Amino acid sequence: MPIQVSCPVCAKIYKVKEEAAGKKLRCKDCGETVSIPKLDPFEKEAGTGDDFSSLLDDAVELEAKSKTIRRVRRKPMVKAEKYKGDEDGPVTKKKENTYVEDLKATFLLLLDPSNLFIFMLLWLGMGLCFSLLPFAGTLGFIGLIIIMGWYSHYRFCVIYEAAAGEKHLPELSPEEGFFIPMIKWIFTWILVHFPAYAYAGIIFFLNPEAFAEAGLYLFRMQELSNNLPVFHLSMFIFLYCMGLFFWPILALCVAVGGIESIFRIDLMILTIVKSLPAYVFTATAMFVTAGIQLALDLADIEWGIMGLFLMRGVMIYMELVALRMIGLYYHHFKNQFAWSWG
Repeated sequence: MPIQVSCPVCAKIYKVKEEAAGKKLRCKDCGETVSIPKLDPFEKEAGTGDDFSSLLDDAVELEAKSKTIRRVRRKPMVKAEKYKGDEDGPVTKKKENTYVEDLKATFLLLLDPSNLFIFMLLWLGMGLCFSLLPFAGTLGFIGLIIIMGWYSHYRFCVIYEAAAGEKHLPELSPEEGFFIPMIKWIFTWILVHFPAYAYAGIIFFLNPEAFAEAGLYLFRMQELSNNLPVFHLSMFIFLYCMGLFFWPILALCVAVGGIESIFRIDLMILTIVKSLPAYVFTATAMFVTAGIQLALDLADIEWGIMGLFLMRGVMIYMELVALRMIGLYYHHFKNQFAWSWG
């Protein structure tokens, strides 16, 4: 008759032949050594005639043993943590960087080989284009328009990728053409600069002499600083700075939420109020970048071709950092936004 034995560790049941009595076997599940008992003469004569009560006792004993057994638990290779929405218990989830850690990585983005490679391509391409195309006549002007359109699209991609939590710069491959992104980029700057330049236009309209003295270059920064009275120049600077302050949330709306979201000025203001410290820090990056660009435009310095090429690299780096900061602002503080983009 077959002999029934169970593993003392995992309670797995085995049936072996009568000839194996007194020997040992190794459990297939846990590897434990199981001793096969010998049958006494009475059991040999009884054959398969086990009564119901003995079978029931064996079943109860096996069930109790399986419930009280201590099973070996293996530690996970990655520490698991619970998060909202987990219905099946703890899962393995990679810990995200904090806002400070992502900012540090953004300022040091050139230490990453892939980011450095993309930056060098940007620097070389933009530097050569802006150094050579202005001397190529009409074709050069068309080329500049195409390149600026592509770069406008890339700027929005930098914001979008950072908002999604991406650690690297996006690839240099335009996906939506160049004309529409350039129009969006120019439109955002027109919106933020409109109050300041509209104010300057009204002042020049009311003072024809200043208008005649400024000539064709009426709205250049140098002409405005030379021809506007101190009070009106202060008002112009104030409105100009307010426009720069609102530009990050405007660019974020276009890059992540779509062009239609820029009409919800009430939600933009509410979002800025709810996350004011983080937004001020983000807007400061734009102020620094725009301030350096403005200082370079106003400075009467002959940089030369090499100097302009080096300054182009500095400005591209600062712009990439500022754009990534805008995306990180949404990535880390989107729970304080007055609306959600999913």
